[in-house]
Amino acid sequence: MAAYPFYNEPTHDQGVVTNAASNAARTSATSSAEQRLVIDAVDKIFLLEPNKHPLVTLLTNVGKVWDGKAWVGAGIAKASTTNPEFKWFEDYYGGRFGSVAVAYSTGDPVTITVSVVGAGSSSGYIFTVGDVIRNARTGENMMVTTVAATTIACSRAFGTTVATAGLAGDSLFIIGNASEENAGARNVNTTRSTPNTNYTQIFKTSIALSNTEKEVKLYGGPDLPYQRAKKGTEHALDIERAFWWGQKYYDTGVATQGHIRRATGGVLEFIQAGNSYVQNQNGPLTAPDFNTFLREGFTYGNNEKMLFASGLVLQAINEMARGQIRIKPEEKTYGIQISEWFTPFGMINIVHNPLFVDAYASYAFMMDMESFRYRFMMNRDTVLRTNIQAPDVDGQVDEYLSEVGLERKQAPRHALLLGVTG
Repeated sequence: MAAYPFYNEPTHDQGVVTNAASNAARTSATSSAEQRLVIDAVDKIFLLEPNKHPLVTLLTNVGKVWDGKAWVGAGIAKASTTNPEFKWFEDYYGGRFGSVAVAYSTGDPVTITVSVVGAGSSSGYIFTVGDVIRNARTGENMMVTTVAATTIACSRAFGTTVATAGLAGDSLFIIGNASEENAGARNVNTTRSTPNTNYTQIFKTSIALSNTEKEVKLYGGPDLPYQRAKKGTEHALDIERAFWWGQKYYDTGVATQGHIRRATGGVLEFIQAGNSYVQNQNGPLTAPDFNTFLREGFTYGNNEKMLFASGLVLQAINEMARGQIRIKPEEKTYGIQISEWFTPFGMINIVHNPLFVDAYASYAFMMDMESFRYRFMMNRDTVLRTNIQAPDVDGQVDEYLSEVGLERKQAPRHALLLGVTG
């Protein structure tokens, strides 16, 4: 018997042509199973009009290289997550500054009640036996001999300045430690790292056209590619706004199906809730006031930071820095117009954010960009899902979908300026 050219049969989809669950219409699920859906990658979407959403553009493209035609490589400020509540850990060096809570005498030894901002009920624990501390007002150095939760005992005049009474509010700071010869190891004093989290948020932007609309001849070209480009930018803007003004949140039972719905926390919430420096100008921005803002904003972190500013704030900066600001080379800006200003405190890269208008027209954020990352749920970075309409619809529905969130670390490295008036 002659052999026929048999082969392994592919998957068959069978069923009636109805709206019933058993229908056999080809849908985007079929195309997805065949791995034929064209993915519109996140980087392409965010480079459509990068100046409109500068924070997201920077986070998704920092680390790429300009090859003369396009940005190539992978962004280093973005990372995937396998959990919609993603986590990171923060730690800080042990504190070095405190203050006197209750006045003390010239007695030797002396017990000092101390206060440390942020240390709560354990202010004394930033100190360790053997520390040499200094009262900044009196100039006296003292040796810490015992430590309790809110008090420290010290031997006096560990130096040339004699014992002097201390006043409430005097600044104390640790200038080092001293040990005798042949001494054993000092007491251990370490800080614990603390976990922090944020959520990924599901963003959706839909496009719907009838099949007739897809085929008609229009001024400006076909409607579908135009709508995809337009809605891609709107989708990026939604994420940008959430990254600035979102608040970390989730609820259940509110959505139609009663499932969990999450919101990612943004920069403003992070700065206001943390230990960031916030300067409420409450008037025109002067050079001395802006110098104060820069001084405080550069206290921690890198000596190069990004300043995202409203048009009103930029106008004031332009008046102060005439001739000192230069445009950053194109191959370093990822399509965003960035200006550099070298100040005595550090270099700031200035970016105009067009979203800072109306109630936020007086705002500027100075950010150490090492502290931020764009996080996306594994296999849920921005994608254009095509042909997701019901099988019997005489038209096409596409959808941009992103499940992304903002990782935000170490609030003291950042600063907020607000309340600037013209």
